[in-house]
Amino acid sequence: MDRITRICSIACCAALFLTSALDAKSDDGRGDTDLYWKAQRAELSGQSVDALKSYNKLLKKLPQSNVAVDRLFESAVQQGDFASVLKAARAHQLAESGDAALPLIFFVDAWKRQDWAAAAQASDWLKQRGVFDFMTPILNAWVDAAQGKAATIPSATLRDNGLLAFYANDQLVFLDFANGNITSAQRRLSSFPGFGDDFARHMAMLAAEHLGRKGESEYANSLLAHIGAEAGVYANKPAAFTGEMALPSLFSRLSEQLQEQGVADQALYFARLSHWLSPDNAYGRMALSRQLAAVGQWTQAKNLLDGIAADRVQASWALSEKARILQREGRSSDALALVQSARVKTPEAMDLMLLEAQQREESGDLKGATAIYRQLVTASDGSGSKNGRQLAYRLLLAAAFEAQNDWPSAKETLEEALKFNGENAQVLNSLGYGLLERREDVKRGFALVAKAHHMAPDSAAITDSLGWGHYLNGEFEQSVPLLEKAVEGAINDATINEHLGDAYWQTGRLVDARYAWRAALLQAESNAATRIAAKVDLGWTDETAAR
Repeated sequence: MDRITRICSIACCAALFLTSALDAKSDDGRGDTDLYWKAQRAELSGQSVDALKSYNKLLKKLPQSNVAVDRLFESAVQQGDFASVLKAARAHQLAESGDAALPLIFFVDAWKRQDWAAAAQASDWLKQRGVFDFMTPILNAWVDAAQGKAATIPSATLRDNGLLAFYANDQLVFLDFANGNITSAQRRLSSFPGFGDDFARHMAMLAAEHLGRKGESEYANSLLAHIGAEAGVYANKPAAFTGEMALPSLFSRLSEQLQEQGVADQALYFARLSHWLSPDNAYGRMALSRQLAAVGQWTQAKNLLDGIAADRVQASWALSEKARILQREGRSSDALALVQSARVKTPEAMDLMLLEAQQREESGDLKGATAIYRQLVTASDGSGSKNGRQLAYRLLLAAAFEAQNDWPSAKETLEEALKFNGENAQVLNSLGYGLLERREDVKRGFALVAKAHHMAPDSAAITDSLGWGHYLNGEFEQSVPLLEKAVEGAINDATINEHLGDAYWQTGRLVDARYAWRAALLQAESNAATRIAAKVDLGWTDETAAR
């Protein structure tokens, strides 16, 4: 379907181009058309460099052709040719065309030239165009910082713009650094709601590097430990915190959000902006690498990751990304060998041990992964301090046992984790659901998942557990709204959809039950798929009940 769409798009562009060529009154309209088709053929055959050259020639001959501008801009973004993107953007500017994010290429160009007046002008233009106007207070603050001024985002502006507040939560930490307000930055970091997202993980790593260089190594290492990263070794070279460090984080974060929303072209554009602004930014490199890997440009994606120095705190993260790319290429053994090679240099590095365990799981070596998870549990317990790692490693170990159908060992590990921290929703849910799923101790399992749900009511997995607990207690009417809410949060989850289908059936909603089972069947595998398919055809029975 993608190829059909692409061919149709090309046909439409061709028609538009011919019209544009005539309007431009070229002396050699046939030559212009041939040049266009030459570019299209090169693009379709994967000769992207040749296509870009042809589009550049086309724009030179037909500077007022919208098709020439659009194709050059898109091709240049794909190839990462900053000069060609800027050329196409200027043509868009003259024609008062282009999308809402167009001013950002002028902002990056001005920044690279240190033309702060032009950068502020580009920010104002972005504001006028809407859509991405929430970014302008952040951009303006960094333009101020670059000129040695106090860099701020007014509190009232943050309160009045929820989207700005969402994307400014890491930028505020960075602005504190730029202003020399280390205490304020640490306060923001200490009260940060969570470090589960990649952008927050990057923020912690970038903050740790800066704090370490400022002599705050103890705080920096505690921050790294909180996100499961190794302690850093910091060069005693205090340096200013600049926009080149912070703004790529903003662009990369937007890139990943746009990718999740299915806006691939703009996602790549923002990743390119990040890399063009600061080629050495580790998070920017990873964001662009992901975009390139998503379209099968494996070599370019890996080359970007290779550019992240081994002494950076992000090095093991980059190694993980590279291993993931190898996995996607179907090169599981190479991914594992890559991690093992890194471990030779630092065999006790816990982040590399974790990465090897995960790669072994990906390769199907569950016993090997389990052995490493055991080592990680032992090593973290012997570290002399309590932190999130001890709990995380126990959860991973329990999951590895479950994957090998060793519930007794998984249960023992989860019971140990529960003693370690009885207020962790994930531990409560994992143990509680395990008991429910096996009908081993439904009463206790229900109590555990109910407590987990009270602590994390927005978790789809935990909501499903509670709904399933009601189901197993015969409280079908009470189970349905919970399972419906769980499906809303995890619409493609086979288990949750099957649970909902079974609950619908028990409440007499037979048509709804089959819809839920069909949704489950889209993602189900092996025995589960066979069981669900039987329910779709014949309805629920004791033999086909969800396991």
